[in-house]
Parts: sequence; structure tokens; C-alpha cells
Amino acid sequence: MTQPADTATETGGFEPILTDPSGEVKDVPVIENEGSEAIIGADNPSQGTAELISVPTALDPASLAKAAGEGDKLALFEIGARYTDGRGGVAIDMAEAAKWYAKAAERGFAPAQYRLGNLYEKGQGVERDLEKACSLYEEAARQGNASAIHNLAVLLATGGGKAPDFAAAAEWFKKAADLGVRDSQFNLAILYARGNGVKQDLEESYKWFAVAARDGDRDAAEKRDEVANALKPEQLASAKAKLDLWKPQPLDEKANSVDLPDEWIGKGTKTASVDMKKAIRNIQAILNNNGFNAGTPDGAMGPKTVEAIKAFQKSVGQTETGKIDDKLINELLKRNKPQG
Repeated sequence: MTQPADTATETGGFEPILTDPSGEVKDVPVIENEGSEAIIGADNPSQGTAELISVPTALDPASLAKAAGEGDKLALFEIGARYTDGRGGVAIDMAEAAKWYAKAAERGFAPAQYRLGNLYEKGQGVERDLEKACSLYEEAARQGNASAIHNLAVLLATGGGKAPDFAAAAEWFKKAADLGVRDSQFNLAILYARGNGVKQDLEESYKWFAVAARDGDRDAAEKRDEVANALKPEQLASAKAKLDLWKPQPLDEKANSVDLPDEWIGKGTKTASVDMKKAIRNIQAILNNNGFNAGTPDGAMGPKTVEAIKAFQKSVGQTETGKIDDKLINELLKRNKPQG
């Protein structure tokens, strides 16, 4: 069953510090895990030697434990996710989560590299290390993980304890912007407006603010109009032509989602996930009908849907979580206009 791995972060305003990067890893206290563990032999592909992977005995089903013991990156990631969420027979333990994400990251799994990078950036379960976070984000970014691309760009732009590298940040913001990450579109527009890391280009700034505004970002719409007022008529026409020609590039599903076997999720969860897919599809349709571009109503919580939810939440004065809750659904139902 394919599940979205993570989403990118939201922008701030037209300020020197572009955004406060964060991820989907929950900000929770570390709780010691008291469960016992079983040791299963495995091969470490990075070293070519036998490795003993300690798997919690409470882990269910047995096929997940077996796959993890054999070094399967999906299984290793799923165990890390269980420690992050405190489910599947284990307690929340961010230090343990980091260990399992690290095993999956070592095997080149982009979602795990992103998750682990996020933990190092926040100092959750591991000692805070922005250099390590940047390194992990870059590993995932080079595979096409949109959230990692965005967060890497943010750390480069804000410096992360070092001098900002706006040129490198602009390159990564451009990659994420082309993948449809609204926050990166907003930040890239800022860089073009100021000439930070790129040659000042108000036409490009207008285009990227307009792209972000088209997905429901009100701040971007305001900045788009400010830039438009600074352009000559022929420049504005050129900028609008660039906007019309732009199309988002498709996301690489392998780098941005986690396709777990149904057996690992469980029958009850599987049934619930089918119902949730229908609900998400309806939510996407309502968002689209009200001017918040959630993309094709496919029932998948991808980055575009999350960004559309954030934009809608912002428009109605809710906290911009990008997540589905009762408050969101109630507001959406009020706007569920029948289509003629």
C-alpha cells in the first residue's frame, strides 16, 4: 500500500529569513522502549559482511520482522516510523526511530534519508547536527525527494550556522519549485526579486509568485501584484507568458512515498485506508472547486494536496497543518457547492 512519505514546509513572509524548515516527524518526547528484542542475522549491502539486526519481539507481523532482519529498506523504515508514532507494539522513542531510519538510509532509501535528516536538524533522538542534516537531505534530494530538496535549500539559504549560500539555495529551490512545492516557489520568487544567488529578474519573480498564488497562497498573490506594479507593460506580458508555459514536473513516487505490503499494515488499517482514500478524493474535489489546486482527485495525500489544505486552512483562519481533521472537514463541507 503506497503511503506519502513526507511533505515539504510552509513559507514565511517576504523576509530575510526565508522559512523555518520542518518535516512530518512529530515533535514528541523520547520515551524509553521496554520491549525485549530478537536477533536475526542479515547481510549489510554497504559492507558486504554479516550484520546482526536486533528486531523487537513485539513486532507484528512476522513477515515484517523477517524482512527487517534481512535488511529490507522498507521494513527498516516502517520500524522507524512505528517508533516515531508509537504504534505496532512499540512505544514512542525518537532515538530508536533514528537508529532504524539510519539503517534504511544506509541502503539508499530516500524517505528514510529525509526523515533522519529532519531528526538531525531538530535534534530529536540524536544530537542536533545541521551539517549532518544537510548531508542527508542532499542524499535524498539527489534522488528526487521533494521535501528534502526544499529543506536543503532552506538550510543553505539561512546558513545553518554558516554563511548563507544563496546560489546553491536557488538551484535547489528551483528543483523543488518545478516539482510543485509551493514554499520553494515562494522562496525562489523572493531570491529573483532581490537578486540573491541569482541575477535579479522581476519577470521570473512574478512567474513564481503567480505559480504559488495559483495554488491558493494569498501572500504570494500579494507579492505577485507588487512585482506586477514594478514591471513595464511588455515585461508583464512576457512574465504572464512564462507563467502560462510552466508546468510542474512529475514526482518520482519511489523517492517520495513508501509502498508497504498490505500485510504489514493489517486488515483493519487496510479497510480504513480504502475509506480514507475516498474521503481524500472528496476533499481534493472540494478544494479544487473552491480555487485551491489539489491536483487530480486521486485519493493520495501528496505534496500538492497538503499544500492546498494549508492554503485553505490559512484562508479560513485555521492553523496551517496540512492535515485532515474535523475542523477542516466542517469548513470544506460548508463550501461543497454542487457543480452544474
